[in-house]
Amino acid sequence: MEKLKYFVILLSFLFFPQISSSQYALQQAFPNLPTFSFPIELVHSFDGTNRLFVAQQRGIIYTFNNSAAVGTRKTFINLSSKVSSSGSETGLLGLAFHPNYRNNRYFYVNYTFDSTGSGSGIWSRVSRFTTSATNPDSAVIGSELILITLAQPFTNHNGGKVIFGPDGYLYLSFGDGGSGGDPQHNGQNKSVLLGKILRINIDSASAGRNYSIPPTNPFFGNVLGYKEEIYAYGMRNTWKFSFDFPTNRLWAGDVGQNLYEEIDLIQNGKNYGWNNMEGFHCYGTCDTTGKGFIRPVFEYDHDTGQSITGGYLYRGTLLPALTGKYIYADYVQGTIWALTYDGINPTTNARVLDSSFNISSFGVDASNEIYVCSYSNGRIYRIANKNVSTLNLTAIIEGFYDTTSHVLNIRDTISVYLNQITSPFNVVDSAKTVIDSLTYSGACIFNTAPTGKYYIRLKHRNGLETWSRTGGDSIKKGNVVSYNFTTDSTLAFGNNEVLKGTKYCIYSGDVDQNGLVDLSDILLIYNDVLIFATGYKVTDLNGDRTVDLTDLIIDYNNSAKFVALIRP
Repeated sequence: MEKLKYFVILLSFLFFPQISSSQYALQQAFPNLPTFSFPIELVHSFDGTNRLFVAQQRGIIYTFNNSAAVGTRKTFINLSSKVSSSGSETGLLGLAFHPNYRNNRYFYVNYTFDSTGSGSGIWSRVSRFTTSATNPDSAVIGSELILITLAQPFTNHNGGKVIFGPDGYLYLSFGDGGSGGDPQHNGQNKSVLLGKILRINIDSASAGRNYSIPPTNPFFGNVLGYKEEIYAYGMRNTWKFSFDFPTNRLWAGDVGQNLYEEIDLIQNGKNYGWNNMEGFHCYGTCDTTGKGFIRPVFEYDHDTGQSITGGYLYRGTLLPALTGKYIYADYVQGTIWALTYDGINPTTNARVLDSSFNISSFGVDASNEIYVCSYSNGRIYRIANKNVSTLNLTAIIEGFYDTTSHVLNIRDTISVYLNQITSPFNVVDSAKTVIDSLTYSGACIFNTAPTGKYYIRLKHRNGLETWSRTGGDSIKKGNVVSYNFTTDSTLAFGNNEVLKGTKYCIYSGDVDQNGLVDLSDILLIYNDVLIFATGYKVTDLNGDRTVDLTDLIIDYNNSAKFVALIRP
């Protein structure tokens, strides 16, 4: 981690190109939550609950609802009795949830603990824990299943990341063992786990271990004494790494020694050069001819920053200009950058913004929106585009909602308008968004609407319009505002929604778009039925992709509820 030895924030050097000198800013993502104590990880749980989990370095993991208005958090598990209690690079360092967590309730941590028998008295451990079967916000501390325990020769360079890959295997990192310059040459020693990124199969056990070795690991079944868990080697201290699932590329930020910080694309069986290489350069005097060292994607020197914090390829929707760029930071500098790399065109690196605190980690939620963890003040931030207004909208399309599985069986587009709150309620701005099947949410970006109060108006295909609650809601330039139509009928003007199960839904029945749900809509659907029209149709009210009598019944049953479109 190599963080706290730096006590000052250095000034940014101007030769790094900028996306825009005033486009982005950090905003508190959850201003009503208490601060966290040295947050080192933010993750979500892959279970459709839209919760977030923040791990503190000294061992406590908290969970809370992913809402800008959330004001309470719960202690998910307290591991402070297990983890090391002192040292800037020791403690709870990594957290990951099993891809099938919804069913098996397993999650994994990487932490250090104090013991004897190693040069430093510090050991690293990777373990599995299980969440309570009756309380999803609480884990069972007695459920620990130890996977790996490793003696550390020094207290620094413990790595600590754990993450699941697209192959379902668990990837984890250990630094080179610490001190400086890798005095034990662990990075190049394939007979030890230090200085490596490892890959294990935690869904099966073999050879007396609580895991097995993937047969595609580079040293699987070797007779040379190499560690079979190794996926890649020659790493110094890979504090943070992440997968970009659309491309399945594994991105890593490897903390440098004296001169250079580097970003690597990690590949199976490759050697990333430490301690012969630091970035693109020899470390000390070395011969790199024929050594097979993989060069970084990018490096920066210590005039620019002192300690890299690896991040994520941005795949969210709130910041379209950053889509497909690798977002990372320098812990000491507090600067956030966006790296553009496709393996074909020249790599470019642009400054996104400068902060005034130490950035220990990035995280993403279920919608792939990115968050920033401040080690300095314990706050969680989001990156906001100051030039636009952003609406994080939650809504359910009635016909597509399955009350048993609690998912939308079709992801579909909704048109969203900002209307003035006084007559004649003119449209000021509009956007489209795709409503996600699991979270029922989508992001709307409004480029022209000034800060003010508006009615938020939704329309799905030819559906009846739904307006936000009486009096409208505030939209602020540069801010992310959330609005949820699903929890209360009063959140729609005139209670103009349909209750389906426990959720309030947008009813899509105004087929002829005349502002009425009436006999003419029923006749249009009926005529479609007569010609056996099928497919992805505006009249497919139940979402089964077939226009038939069931749609006619839905329209008939609802027409009495919504006789006319009620506008403010």
